[in-house]
Amino acid sequence: MWKVVIADTEAGSMQQQCAWSGVNEIEIIGVIDNLAVFGEWLKEQEVDAVDIAPNVTAPEKWIELAVEAKKHVICDADVQIDIDAISELQAICEKQVVMLLLPNAWRFSPEYVQAREHVLQGAIGKPGVIRMQRSAPPTTKGCIFDVLGAEVFDWLWWTFGEVLRVMARKVQHMDETGQEVEYALIIVKHVNGTIAHIELSLTEQEERSSFELTGASGMLQYDSNDSQPIVWDMNRKLVQPDSGAEPFADRAAADRRSSRRAHFVRAVSGQEPLQMTPEDVRMARKIAQAARQSAESGQPVQLMDGGSAS
Repeated sequence: MWKVVIADTEAGSMQQQCAWSGVNEIEIIGVIDNLAVFGEWLKEQEVDAVDIAPNVTAPEKWIELAVEAKKHVICDADVQIDIDAISELQAICEKQVVMLLLPNAWRFSPEYVQAREHVLQGAIGKPGVIRMQRSAPPTTKGCIFDVLGAEVFDWLWWTFGEVLRVMARKVQHMDETGQEVEYALIIVKHVNGTIAHIELSLTEQEERSSFELTGASGMLQYDSNDSQPIVWDMNRKLVQPDSGAEPFADRAAADRRSSRRAHFVRAVSGQEPLQMTPEDVRMARKIAQAARQSAESGQPVQLMDGGSAS
C-alpha cells in the first residue's frame, strides 16, 4: 500500500483526495498545512510520496523538504513553481534519486494526447498552420504567458520539437464592468519549420481551449465548448501506430488529475518512464518567458536550441 501525504488544509485538499480515490493501492495518511509539522512528519512517519496542492505558499520549500527526505513528489496541475527553482529542484531530485512530477495537465488530457499521437503518425502530413486558443476568467491570477501559455507551449514543444523564435503582443484594458481583461497573441516558429499561432485571453467566464491543426494531408479540430470530440478531416487514411508510437492516449482518463497520479505511481514503481520531467516544464516556462520579453520589447525573441533566450 502506497502512503501519501497531502500538503494543504483539510478543507482545501478535497480535490486531491478525490483524485487519489481513483488510484489503486493508495492510502492518504495525512493532510498537513504547516511546513514545520510537515518536516517532522517526514521524519517520524512512513511516507512514500507527497502531493503538493495549489494553495500551498512557497511550494518550492515543501518540495525541497520532501525530496531531501527522499520522498517522491507530485504537484497538482495548478501549482505555480518559480522558473529559477526548477533546475535546482531537478538537481536535488537526481541526487536523492526520487521523482518529481511538476504541473501540466495537457499531457494527461485525452484530446491533446490523441491529437499529438495522430500528428506523429502523419495524419495531417507535413504541418502547415497550427492554431491554438486558451481562455480563462479575468480574475485568474498570474502572468498570462505562464498561467495560460505554459501548457500550450509545452504541448507544441512536445509535439513539434524545439522552438526557434517567438513573437508576442499583449493588450490590457477595462471592460464595461470595470474589470481588467487581458489578451495576448503569440507566434511560435519551430526549428522544423512549423508555425503556431496562439491566442490567450483572460476574458471569459469559464476556461476554454481549442485547436486547429492543419497540414498537407488533413486537419484536426477541437473545442472544449463543443459536445462533439475532436473533428477529423483527412484526405487520406489514418496511419496505424507502429512500435515507435507512444500508446499513451488509451490510458488517459477523463479525470486528468486522477490519470496524472495513476501514471506517477506507475512511473515510481518502474512500470513506465515519467511522462513529464522538470526539464520539460523548464522548457515550456522558457518559451513563456520569451513571449513575455517579446511583448514588452515589441521585437521577436530568438531561442537557441529551444533553450534560453538571447
